Amino acid sequence: MVIVQPASRPIHWSLLLGAALAITLYLYYIDEGRYSLEGLLTPGNLFAMGLYFLGMLAGLFTVSALVARRTPGVVRTAFVLVFGTVLGFVFGLLLILGLGLLAMF
Repeated sequence: MVIVQPASRPIHWSLLLGAALAITLYLYYIDEGRYSLEGLLTPGNLFAMGLYFLGMLAGLFTVSALVARRTPGVVRTAFVLVFGTVLGFVFGLLLILGLGLLAMF
């Protein structure tokens, strides 16, 4: 008997990139109760949203890599998007807090 393991089929990078961008823009949209994208292109906001975007990308790609060998389907994609978003939010906050700590010294 030969055991064949399925090949790794990660979720396509464009879905993860689009999800990270959409989630980052949504976080900016609801930030501080303004419910608008006004002022998005100011340097300070672009920097902060860039950090959140990098955190989201890191979280989504990390979870996607961890479950790449699972059977492809809607459940795996939903799992990656939900848990990758949570992990990405944590990564984004850690980036911002880490830079804040570096600025103190």
